[in-house]
Amino acid sequence: MTIIVSILFYVIPALLIIWFMVSVVSALRHKNKILEAILEEIKKKN
Repeated sequence: MTIIVSILFYVIPALLIIWFMVSVVSALRHKNKILEAILEEIKKKN
């Protein structure tokens, strides 16, 4: 019983936090690629 409670209160929130951090980093990398592409387009016009 205590193992189930410890899994519910410690492991599952830790997994959710890790998933959230990975998704945020992935979104920031995607945003960075878009900004780099925009910068290249601006450089080409000049």
